[in-house]
Amino acid sequence: MTLRKTALALAGLCFGMLAAGPAPAADPPTASRTLAGIRARGSVVCGVQNDNPPFSLPDSQGQWRGMDVDSCRALAAATLGDAAKVTIRPITGLTRFPSLQSGEVDVLFGSTTWTTTRESALGLIFAGANYYSGQGFLVHSRLGVKTLKELDGASVCVPPGSTTELIMQDWARKNGVSFQPVVIDDPNQIQSTFLSGRCDAFTRDLTGLSGFRSRQGKPEAYTLLPEFISMEPLGAFIRKGDDGWLDIVRWTQLALVAAEQMGVTAGNAADQAASANPDIRRLLGAEGEVGPSMGLEKGWALAAIRAVGNYGEMWERNVRPMGLERGNNRLWDQGGLMFAPPLR
Repeated sequence: MTLRKTALALAGLCFGMLAAGPAPAADPPTASRTLAGIRARGSVVCGVQNDNPPFSLPDSQGQWRGMDVDSCRALAAATLGDAAKVTIRPITGLTRFPSLQSGEVDVLFGSTTWTTTRESALGLIFAGANYYSGQGFLVHSRLGVKTLKELDGASVCVPPGSTTELIMQDWARKNGVSFQPVVIDDPNQIQSTFLSGRCDAFTRDLTGLSGFRSRQGKPEAYTLLPEFISMEPLGAFIRKGDDGWLDIVRWTQLALVAAEQMGVTAGNAADQAASANPDIRRLLGAEGEVGPSMGLEKGWALAAIRAVGNYGEMWERNVRPMGLERGNNRLWDQGGLMFAPPLR
């Protein structure tokens, strides 16, 4: 009797669903307000640090170069079809977050580390890593310092408004030493202050310190200590509340990594669109609807890859000349942390 009642109830439910008609289609994804603004303006505005190789630095012709600049150019190619349609806005440690929060920039790079409170308290969200680094220390070679603990009591040039000072002080507390921070926001001023000898050491991400040292007339006058005291994913931040823009920024970066995984380069990308490999075809827009699902053209990733190359090509162009190994920035199957989920 119970089984018969259950069957009747299920039949009634099915009849009611049929009578009501088919379920309404899911709402289409909300269009990105940021993307609409970019298209109306005709350029992607990116916040980057000045004099910050290999991430961002104007060359002798005044053209911006670096990993962050390439990431910005890839976004312009993906959204506007033209990598040249970028506006680079220099920021500092103190101005970077207000610049993004106010809408002055569409996306913030600036060697900015992914942390909890930057998402939970500042109304921002980390869109993806384009570099894994760690905090290091550069000292004057004349001091004879070989390890970080030998810097006990030393003065250290450090930028404000960043994780750098907090990580440094936390490390000092854990290891029973003390540092005297000399806090300076202007990138040029903090570098000149260290070079003048006012600071015993200069701390920031290890890659940036390597680039700074390599540009000095006598690099041997400065020693990069072997320790680094943090593991920091650096990359793009955007404002919370625009999921469509988050998709675009995140997946454009991942597309460059996926291209390296698949052997797609700036030079062969156009030909690879005819590949029999379905993953390559989806990446390059020859099949599937990945681009349109984000409000972009089918060839969004193809445009980005042709503009700046894959992630490995970006590395070779911007970082390799500094003599740095890829380390954690190798692809996952080569022992690194870089990988791209399926684009489909």
